[in-house]
Amino acid sequence: MKRKVLILILGLCGYTHIVWAGLSISPIQLYITDKTKQRSATVTMDSKDMEDTKTFEATAVKWSQNDKGEDVYEPDPNIIINPKNFIIAPNSKQVIRVGFNQPLAGITTNDEKTWRIIFQEVAPPVDTDSVTFLFNISVPLFVGKLNPVNINVIPKTINNNLVVNIKNNSPSHVQILKLTLVDASKKEVANLSQMKYLLPNTAQDFNFEKINLHNNQYKLLVLTDKQDQPYEYSLKE
Repeated sequence: MKRKVLILILGLCGYTHIVWAGLSISPIQLYITDKTKQRSATVTMDSKDMEDTKTFEATAVKWSQNDKGEDVYEPDPNIIINPKNFIIAPNSKQVIRVGFNQPLAGITTNDEKTWRIIFQEVAPPVDTDSVTFLFNISVPLFVGKLNPVNINVIPKTINNNLVVNIKNNSPSHVQILKLTLVDASKKEVANLSQMKYLLPNTAQDFNFEKINLHNNQYKLLVLTDKQDQPYEYSLKE
C-alpha cells in the first residue's frame, strides 16, 4: 500500500525563491499594485536538479484572518490561473500566470486584498509500498496599494507569561520577521523569529513566556518585511 507524505511550503519573506529537493519556485510573494496597472503576475517553477517528473494542480483561496490572528481560507474560483494543471519534467521550467479578468479598480478598495495560490502535487499512479513525498506550495498574492507600517504594541501578563499583542492598523499587510526583547543596556533578553503575517486591521499575540516586566525597562525591537532596521517600542503595562 502506497503511503503519502504531504510537504507544506509557505512563502517566507527574506528570500526571493524557495528550493526543495531540486524544485525551485520564484517569487515567493506575488504583488499586483495599483501603480503597475497590471491585472496579473507570474510564478516560475524550475526543476533544474529534480530527478522525477511531477504533476501539479493550482488553485486559489481567499485569505483572511480571524480575531485570534488565525488564517482563514475560502476557495475563490474568480482568480485566473494559467495553466491550472501542468507537468514539470527534470531540467525544465514552467511559468504560471495568476490574475484577474477585470481592472483592479473593480477589485480593490482602501484595504489591500489577499489570496494564496496553492500548487498541490498530484500523487503519481504507482502502486508500491514506498513513501511518496508530495509538495504543497502556498504563495501569497497581495493586490492593492502598499502602505507604510502602522502597528500598535501592547504588552500584558497572562499566567506569569509576557504576552505582546501586535495590531496592524495599516490597510495593507505587514510580516513580522523577528521580535527581540532588550533591557536598558540593550542586551538581548529573548527573541522570537516567527515569520508571521498580519493582514490589514488584524492582531496577533506573541508569547515570550516567563519574563516579568515589573521594574524592568524592556524595549521591543520589531523587524518587519518593510524595512532593514527594526522599529523600537518601550514596554509598559
